[in-house]
Amino acid sequence: MTYVTEWSEKDLNNGFTYQWNPDAEDGPVLKITKSSLGSFNFCPASYEMNYNPLGKGKVKQEVNEAMIRGTKVHNAQEDFWKAVDIEKAMPFIDDQSMLVKHFRDYYPEGDDEESRDIYRAMSAWNAERFLECITEGTIDQFIPSGNEVQLDAQFVVNGVNVHLQGIIDRIFIGDDGYIPLELKTGAWKDSKKTMMRKEMAFYQLLFEESTAETLIAAGLDPAIGITHWGWFYPASNYLYVEEVKPRSMTSVLASLGKLVDAYLTQDFPYKYFWKKCDKCGFNKNCEAAGGGDTYDFF
Repeated sequence: MTYVTEWSEKDLNNGFTYQWNPDAEDGPVLKITKSSLGSFNFCPASYEMNYNPLGKGKVKQEVNEAMIRGTKVHNAQEDFWKAVDIEKAMPFIDDQSMLVKHFRDYYPEGDDEESRDIYRAMSAWNAERFLECITEGTIDQFIPSGNEVQLDAQFVVNGVNVHLQGIIDRIFIGDDGYIPLELKTGAWKDSKKTMMRKEMAFYQLLFEESTAETLIAAGLDPAIGITHWGWFYPASNYLYVEEVKPRSMTSVLASLGKLVDAYLTQDFPYKYFWKKCDKCGFNKNCEAAGGGDTYDFF
């Protein structure tokens, strides 16, 4: 088998890489993020094109308007939590519409109507939650404990040391513990619930495997655990929070094992299904989606 034997200075300094060589004892370990694991679960061939695990060359992903909008909305929400001032919002608590307008002013205008709808929905949710915090006497919990929190942790998968890394959109504090909340700019469908639970379970694993020093540096209390998780799809006005699901953690651990095994066997097969593949950014470069002779659709 042929693996990568030379790495970038960045990968060497970090000590982790997507171009992991299991035969190189002193080489960087495998880097796994929520996005990379999600890409592998979506389609191992898509993972290979995007992360270039074997050094054969990276395929450029097609960028669409939804991706650009998603980046801008995420940046806007991060900036909102950096800038929002509870005292400045207090004069509007007797007029919810004015409170929504006040919060809307923290966001950019938006490049298109879909973006503007998302900003309005997020402003309305902020206002509703602000008023709930006022009523419940928990206004100190309105601003999240963590905003775009990057965590790094070491973990062992099937006897292999790997490096977990991720950025959690927001971490709120509840009555019993922390609640990571993921922001999504697409439309909500009930079929996404399993996927979202896996994403949140990855974040839970990342949090639990981080050192106390890492959590403290991120402004988090190592003595407080994650008890719930949730996701917010403002385009569909959908917010959902639930207790953590141990079954989702089991699924994530199984996926991590499969990813490590794919490197060991150098096997990143296609997982073709037209409904999902039509939305893939590598569709035009994919032999399976293009009907090439090297893939059996059935």
